[in-house]
Amino acid sequence: MKKLKTIKKALFVFSTLSYSLILAQEKSWTDGLKLSGSADIFYKADFSGKNNTHTSFTVPNNSFEIGMFSLKLTHNTGKFTTTADIGIGNRAEQFNYNESDSKLLIKQLFIDYAATDKFTITAGSWTTHVGYELLDAADNDIYSMSYAFSYGPFFHTGLKANYLIGKFNVMAGVANPTDLKSSFGKAPNGNDYKNKFLIWQVGYANEKLSAYLNGQQGSYNPVSSNISQFDLTAAYKFTDKFKFGINATSVTYTDDNTSNKQTWSSLVGYLKYDISNNVALNYRAEYLDNKDNALVLGAPVGNTVFANTISATIRKGPFQLKPELRFENSSEDIYSDKNEKPKSNSANFLIAAVYKF
Repeated sequence: MKKLKTIKKALFVFSTLSYSLILAQEKSWTDGLKLSGSADIFYKADFSGKNNTHTSFTVPNNSFEIGMFSLKLTHNTGKFTTTADIGIGNRAEQFNYNESDSKLLIKQLFIDYAATDKFTITAGSWTTHVGYELLDAADNDIYSMSYAFSYGPFFHTGLKANYLIGKFNVMAGVANPTDLKSSFGKAPNGNDYKNKFLIWQVGYANEKLSAYLNGQQGSYNPVSSNISQFDLTAAYKFTDKFKFGINATSVTYTDDNTSNKQTWSSLVGYLKYDISNNVALNYRAEYLDNKDNALVLGAPVGNTVFANTISATIRKGPFQLKPELRFENSSEDIYSDKNEKPKSNSANFLIAAVYKF
């Protein structure tokens, strides 16, 4: 009987310790877990009654649209951090325009290894370092996208390393051709893209100023097309309420067989002024040089575009309301009026609701 009591006590102690250990393990696992996300919807109306949008994510006209539901999980364990970022909706589908299977839902999936506090290696798929604007609507001051964002890269899949030198950073990596989560069987006739792209960045950031020189170069072998892009982004805070940003980018496509080159470039300026903690005014001016007709924008010849966007952000906790007006003028008739007659200008109104958690 005494032996039985001893066994019961031992079992009780063992079960208690086991349960405590499980709780401790669960607690330590969740300590490194972070969950965030956002959701957005919008309505856009072109003043001509026709769809005259040539930029990403806001093409539908006179329609209430689901933008994207985004869910991001990060988990840190020592020197390793894993990030899984999932998106559902029109914005996510256009972002992954090269995919048609389960990868369609994956915005980002990568692992970081912090070898030191200054040197980090990343493997996987991540949103591009090129450009001023970001994929998630909640992270941008203006809901609609610029030409520079729409025709630049969206993401890269590969391996990169980043090194911090004081307030400077240097990044270099190799990746699949632009916007491909897999290069296997994605070339014409089911072939594989054989070459990789070089991606890089040199940056500087302090309390008021940030500036980044970005680039990507590569070849779509076996397709005879080379891409070379140079991109500059910068932002400056004049005060806590007033901010200026700029993005200059240039992309050149070269045909290996003919050596023919086509280039498009864009210059975009941004202004943001916080009237109060809950209201901000935003302005974006952009110029697109497409004289080489590198981008197909609805005209048989090349063109230039000037676009102006006026926007406001009204904040209430995690909720944002973003009304905007956009005006565009082109050197060629790339827009249509209500009677389908070509014209050289367009204007639209958009309002978006965004929730970030």
